[in-house]
Amino acid sequence: MALSPSASGSLVPQKRPVSSLFVGREVKRPKCGGSVQEAALRFLLQNQNVEDLLTESSSSLSGSTEPLVPSTLSASLLMGELKRESERRRVALTTVTVGVFVQRLKKLTRLRANEELLTSPDRAQLCGLLESSRELLSQGALCPKLLWKELTREEKFPKLEVVFHLHSYNIVSLQDILESPGVRSWLVSELKTLCSWSPGDDHKQVQEQVLTLVLQVLVGSGFEVSEEGTSLNKRLCGVCSSVLDQTLFWLLEAVEKNETSSSPATGAQTWIELLDSTLCGTLVSAEALRRFFKHCLTKTLTYQPRLTVSSAIELQNQWTFAKTSPLLTNLFCQLSMVFSVEQLFSDLQQILSTHEVNWRHVLSFLSTVLVYNSSAQNSLTELLDVLLRAAFQSYDLESVITAFLLARQGALEGPAVFPSYSDWFKRCFGASSSPHASSKKALVFLLKFLSDLVPFEPPQYLKVHLLHPPFVPLKHRSLLQEYVSLAKTRLSDLKESLEDMGLYEDVSAAPTEQSQRQEELDVEKAVSLFESTGRISATVMEASIFRRPYFLTRFLPVLLTPRALPNKADVRMKFIEALKKAEKIPPAQFSSYVESCEKEKHNDTGV
Repeated sequence: MALSPSASGSLVPQKRPVSSLFVGREVKRPKCGGSVQEAALRFLLQNQNVEDLLTESSSSLSGSTEPLVPSTLSASLLMGELKRESERRRVALTTVTVGVFVQRLKKLTRLRANEELLTSPDRAQLCGLLESSRELLSQGALCPKLLWKELTREEKFPKLEVVFHLHSYNIVSLQDILESPGVRSWLVSELKTLCSWSPGDDHKQVQEQVLTLVLQVLVGSGFEVSEEGTSLNKRLCGVCSSVLDQTLFWLLEAVEKNETSSSPATGAQTWIELLDSTLCGTLVSAEALRRFFKHCLTKTLTYQPRLTVSSAIELQNQWTFAKTSPLLTNLFCQLSMVFSVEQLFSDLQQILSTHEVNWRHVLSFLSTVLVYNSSAQNSLTELLDVLLRAAFQSYDLESVITAFLLARQGALEGPAVFPSYSDWFKRCFGASSSPHASSKKALVFLLKFLSDLVPFEPPQYLKVHLLHPPFVPLKHRSLLQEYVSLAKTRLSDLKESLEDMGLYEDVSAAPTEQSQRQEELDVEKAVSLFESTGRISATVMEASIFRRPYFLTRFLPVLLTPRALPNKADVRMKFIEALKKAEKIPPAQFSSYVESCEKEKHNDTGV
C-alpha cells in the first residue's frame, strides 16, 4: 500500500494494486541495493498470496471499465511467484499452478440455486482467468489432465458452461474430458438439465452456444471416420455414441410423457431444435452428420418395440400425422432434412428388414414423410411393390404384413397424399396378373394371411376385402368363400353392416367426421366422375350388381331426389339418363321420379 496526505494533513494508507507497485518498482528501482524500498519489495514477494496475484492478473484481462492488453509483466511476476512457491513447497510447478487455478475457478463458478449458467460478471472474470492460464499453459506451468483431475476430485464435476469455456480457451479439450472416468453419466445429466432450464433473454444465447458446441464435439468425435471407414478413436467414439443415445432415449421418453401431460416438454424441444444442418462446420463434416442422423433415425424407429403386429393393426388409426405428437413430428423432420426421399425409403426398408421395430414410430414417421414430401407417394408405391414381390416369392409373412401396414398408413392420410386402401388393394390383388394368382400356394398364402388378420381387423378393412375381393380362379372359389364367411361373421359380431359402407368411402374417415350421409357423398362422387369422363364409373356399375340392396334402397333414392328440372339438361340429369339406358334404374322408380319432378316444377311456377 502507499501513503497519501489526508484532508487534515495526516498520512493515511491508500490501497494500490500489487502489480502497479511492481510496475513502479521496475521503473524507479535504483541500481544500488539495500534501500528501504527494495526491502519492502522483497517482503511483498515473500508474503504475496499466489491466488490473489492470479486474481489480479485475470481481472486486468477481463476488463472492468475498459479493454486492456494482457500484461507481460503480470504474467512474468505470476510465473515467478509460482516457481518460488513450487521450490518452497518442494512440489512440481504444475501441481502448484493447478491448485491455485482450481481454487480460484471454484470460487468464480459457484452458482446460485436453480441457476445453470454464470452471471455476466462471473463469466467475464472466468474468461479473464482462462486468458491468464493460457500463458501459463504455453510455458508448461499448467497441466490440462491434472487440472481436470483436480476439478473432478471425488466426482464433483463442474457445470457444463465451465467445460465449454475450458474447451473454447484451449485449456482442456472436451475430447480429452470425454475420455476421463465417470464423465458419461455426468454429461448426460448436464445436457438434460441445461436443455430443460428456461433462461432469461440474457442467457438464451449462451445456453444455445454451450449446447451446440457439446453436440458438435459429440457428433464429430462419434461419427467421423477415416478413409478406410473406421473410427478415428474407438474409445472416444463409444463414449460419444453412448451419450447421444442416452439423450435421445430421454427425449423419446419425454415425448411419451408429454402425450399424457398438459405441461410442455421444454427440454426435449430444445434438444430437437439443435438437430439441424447448422451442426456442420469445422467439428462436423456433412458425412458425419448424415451418419449421425441415420443412427438417430434407426434408434428412434426401433425404440422399445413393445407393440405386436396385431396391436399395430388395431391401433393404427390413432397414429396418423394429425394425431402424432408435434415433438415426434419435429424430430422426424429434423432427422430427415439431410436425406432425399429415396434415401429415406431405402433406409426405412433396411431398418424394417433387419430390426424389431416400434410400429407406432415407424408409421408416424411414414406419415410425416408423406405429408411433407409430395414425391414420397411414388417412393412408397415402389417400396410396397418390392415388399409384395419378396413376400410371394419366398412366402415371407413379415414382408406382406409390412406392406399392408405401410399401405394402410398412407391411405389414412387421405387421397391427396396416397391412394385409398380400396384402390391399393384392388390394384395389387384384383387382377389375374396379381402376385397371388400365380399358383394355388400363393393364393392360399394370401387368404391365410387375411384370415389370420380377421380377429384384429377394423371393420372398414374387412368391408374392403369383401366388396373388392382378391382375384381367385373359378376352381379355387371355395377357398375365397371360407374367408368371406369368416369376415362376415366378424362384422356381425361387431354389429357392422356391409351395406353401411359407401361406394367411394375413404377408410381413413371415421363416421362421426362426415357431415353428410355416405349415400349422399357417393352420389356426388358418381356425378362428378361422370361429368369428367362422360361414362358411368365402374364402381357404380359393380354396385348395381354386387351391392344391389345398397344401390336400390340407398344410392338411387338420393340420386332421384325430386327437384324442378332445368330446361337444359344438367350433368345430374345426363347421369340419370345414362343409368336408365343401361337399365340400372327400375322403370317404376324412374316414372315416380319424373312425376315428382313435374310436381316440383308446378309448385315453383305456381301453375
